[in-house]
Amino acid sequence: MTFRETAPSTRAIESLNYTSATREILAGGLPMYVCPPRPLGVLKLQFYWPIGTAQQPAPMVARATNMLRLSGNKHLTSEQIQEGFEYLGASVGMDVGLNESTLTLQAQEETLIEALQWLLKEGQDPVFPDEELAIYKQVETAGLLRRMQTPRYWSSRECMEALYGVGSPDGTFSNPEDIEALQAATLQYWFTTNLGLGMSTVFVSGDANAQLQEKLRQVLGRINSQEQAPTIITTNTQGLKNRVIKHPLEQSSQASMYLARTLPEMDMRTLQLASLVNMFLGGFFGSRLMQDLRETRGLTYGIGSGISPASNGYTWYVSGEMNSSNADAALEATLEIMKNIASNPPSGDELDKAKRYAAGQMRAGFDGPFALPRKIQFLLQSGFDERYYTSYMDTLWSISSEEISQFADNYLQPEAFTIALAGKLN
Repeated sequence: MTFRETAPSTRAIESLNYTSATREILAGGLPMYVCPPRPLGVLKLQFYWPIGTAQQPAPMVARATNMLRLSGNKHLTSEQIQEGFEYLGASVGMDVGLNESTLTLQAQEETLIEALQWLLKEGQDPVFPDEELAIYKQVETAGLLRRMQTPRYWSSRECMEALYGVGSPDGTFSNPEDIEALQAATLQYWFTTNLGLGMSTVFVSGDANAQLQEKLRQVLGRINSQEQAPTIITTNTQGLKNRVIKHPLEQSSQASMYLARTLPEMDMRTLQLASLVNMFLGGFFGSRLMQDLRETRGLTYGIGSGISPASNGYTWYVSGEMNSSNADAALEATLEIMKNIASNPPSGDELDKAKRYAAGQMRAGFDGPFALPRKIQFLLQSGFDERYYTSYMDTLWSISSEEISQFADNYLQPEAFTIALAGKLN
């Protein structure tokens, strides 16, 4: 038996080489994106709304409304509606994010139209029955109480609420009393003003041949497009800088740290640069945070960083878990690494390695027959066009150490981050 003594050679990915979706406006005014068909025998229809928890009037409203939209109407119970989909071999799933809500219908090619017609017939006029709402409250409360026992929950909550303010779109965390306060009338209003099928954009992916596409146009074209009610978003970004917030949990033997700061709206190239800088910081296993804190010093179980959309701009965060005795040392090492990227930016092999990883991750994000809708939705949320993707590789390979240093000097200074530690703390 022989063993590999050197790592396999890698190549630089120079392009995404993907085919974009086709956009059209249906007879009723509904926008529809049709992704390149794949011969799978299975299709997905995704209804997408550019509205989520950031716009909700109270905690849990956006999520509860979308998750309960098929919980019963004036004629059928939740169980009866679900049985209709199961009879056709179809499945329905709902999801809610900061700035988006989705409903996904998946079925085989031969039953998709019937499943869609069932959705249009029984899924457009929910009544949010009291018994279903009570079950939902019970399940959500139990899940929340479990999360509230963990250091990770409290480090992120304390940090985000200090950064954005309690009750702001980006810093809102629900409490058990928020869940209990949910009322059917509130959910009904949120659904009517924001989540009707006529307010959505439709994405078609999978085995959508020409004949099936025409049937979809006929069925979906009967939906009349509607405008959503305007929503005003307000955000407080008065972070508690130069201060470590601590949330003790004596029953825990572990600790969690969370650091975050706001980032402004960025153009396409600047966001691509920011993504690469984040990659070096903590965006993959070869990042400086992971290699130093986990592999070299053994201070953490795992640590990473990310840039996520916010209601206005973005949030840059660092998150890690460790043994309680290592919390202070892990925080000190994290701040030192953040500070040093500006003065010691990656170059040579380190720079090339991260670029190759970033290129591979971007390419992999387009793999699979159902990946493209999420990519398009990102463009819609960001206000970008497809040049974000078509220019990505050229931008990635052109980024220099000097650009990384300048961006880190502008945005990665430790004093700009709000910091929280939770768990059993010294």
